[in-house]
Amino acid sequence: MTINRRTFLQVASTALCLPRTARAATLLRQPYLQNVQANRASVLWTAQQTGCGTVTAVAPDGTSFSAPAATEVFQPADTGLTCAFYRFQADFAGLQPGTLYSYSVALDGQMLVSGASPLQFQTAPQYLAASPFQDRATRADGFSFLAFGDSGAGSCQQQTLARWMAAEADISMVVHVGDLAYPDGTFEEFEDSYFGINAPLMARVPFFSTPGNHEYNTGNAAPYLAGVATPECGVPGADRGRYYSFDWDNAHFVSVDSNLLATSRAPAMLAWLDADLAATDRHWRIVFLHHTPYPTGFHLGDPICAAVQQFVNPIVESHGVQLLLAGHEHGYERTYPLAGGQVATPPAPSTTYVVTGGGGGALESVGCSGQTAISVEAFHYLRIDVKGRALTITAIGLDGAQIDRVTLGAANRVAIDRVLSKGDYTSRIAPGSLVAISGQDLARASALSPGYPLPAGLAGVSLKVAGQPAPLLSVSSTQIEAQIPYHVSGPVMLEVSTPSGFASAGITVSPEAPSLLQIVTPRGLFCGANPARPGDLLSLHLTGLGEVRTSVESGRAAPFAPDPVVSPVEVWLGPMQLETRFAGLAPGRAGVYRVDVAIPTDLPDGIYALRVTAGGAGSRPANLDVFSRGPAYRNNRARSRVVT
Repeated sequence: MTINRRTFLQVASTALCLPRTARAATLLRQPYLQNVQANRASVLWTAQQTGCGTVTAVAPDGTSFSAPAATEVFQPADTGLTCAFYRFQADFAGLQPGTLYSYSVALDGQMLVSGASPLQFQTAPQYLAASPFQDRATRADGFSFLAFGDSGAGSCQQQTLARWMAAEADISMVVHVGDLAYPDGTFEEFEDSYFGINAPLMARVPFFSTPGNHEYNTGNAAPYLAGVATPECGVPGADRGRYYSFDWDNAHFVSVDSNLLATSRAPAMLAWLDADLAATDRHWRIVFLHHTPYPTGFHLGDPICAAVQQFVNPIVESHGVQLLLAGHEHGYERTYPLAGGQVATPPAPSTTYVVTGGGGGALESVGCSGQTAISVEAFHYLRIDVKGRALTITAIGLDGAQIDRVTLGAANRVAIDRVLSKGDYTSRIAPGSLVAISGQDLARASALSPGYPLPAGLAGVSLKVAGQPAPLLSVSSTQIEAQIPYHVSGPVMLEVSTPSGFASAGITVSPEAPSLLQIVTPRGLFCGANPARPGDLLSLHLTGLGEVRTSVESGRAAPFAPDPVVSPVEVWLGPMQLETRFAGLAPGRAGVYRVDVAIPTDLPDGIYALRVTAGGAGSRPANLDVFSRGPAYRNNRARSRVVT
């Protein structure tokens, strides 16, 4: 569908709720910030007609200065829109670090945007050199930024997250890890699902992005490149805008175009990446790209993900990059600190790989691997706070609540941040539930349980719930995985004892709290490459179904004799209740339950919301892909067929 002029203007004018003069009716894309650094900034916008564009900036002392805007025309033959539009770009240089500037935009002397609150931006802070008395990375100040990806669907979830992000305080910038506009990254889709929805935030903080695979569906990412202004940092001219780097305070950021790994331009980009990271003197090194090197769900087997792991990871880890942000998987995933694909024990050098692909596109099933610390099928964004040698990542969900929180670098004390049920990572917990306890300095070394029965202590760490020892699955500096003892209920105290100290937190244990861990089809683990089929007998693996009919010792593997749960269990697929053939403990595992259900043989192809209830308590819905002829018939457009 080609967007008409009236719709195009409505999208642009309603996205940023600012009063405007009559002249502003020609404004199409609201002013947005690019390439803000300590001494420079770029302001871009689009209009339906050409003219002399200028941006005037005002410093805190009242000094004002203007920058002319370069103009580029985009014709309907190139954009697919019904009318031509003009892109304006005004570049400021010689700005003062850490300074808040007001700015205004004009075309032929006419103000384009006006309102009670002026448009503003703040430059990056001054980077202080080390002194003999203070390490520059341990200063008390810092900065915060947001990160998200796989957002450009124009969905109500994307719009909700955009409102949450616009309300975040003290944000310096936004990092986008790709797939800005679905399904094909056209000019129309960029206007609707990227510039329109994000306009309020883009007017006051810069967006630094990397192209996703959907951007390359149109003109080799031409619409994407037409909307960005990136730093000049030795990138070959043909790839300008596709990858780049910049500094912000004590952090060095690098955007890598992972799509190029499938092209002949990959060696040049990898050589540039190696040299760029070797040249930085900043403490924090943060790389962001689209394709995650450690997919766990829908993109298992993706050759570009494998190429990232093979070619990008060694460069990243050899130069001490502590954090790599990616997307592609539509959910939230975080690895343990890794070195060479293996879990590393601090303070050994390591890289944490985070997937933030829940920005608004249809969610996809996530899984788990030996590298995975947490994986959640959830819409979300990240707030990342950098303060000296500590970097804290907080994943924030659609309801504004915290999904995950982890601190890289310095940890000041033993602390418990959250106690969440594994599977859907909510705070609802039942007797026997498997839980993830996140916090700081929870262990001096990472350790995994050697097998069953699960131990009461690992690497000097022990856990009690309501005074009872709790079996441990794994421990690390930022997370403990454990089983809540059976026969515990109500508000109780959870206590962690470590070689570094002691911490406690209050939790509530409910009779039932279903939390889906994984789905197994007759052909193996459910994922994007192995959808369910009509007539399948599925085994749902869950935690949190509560007490069983026989006495079970916490931490011991369940017997192979059937051991059903006490509370009645129901499984719903959209509005339809499925036949439940068994609900009880999964043999050979601790804290894991199995529910067997049959998919109707006449169920139409589609994506269904799967939900399990026990004793009236329900799990968080998960998307179940049902396709009669296998994964070859699944495509991006089919994912919009969701039955709730």
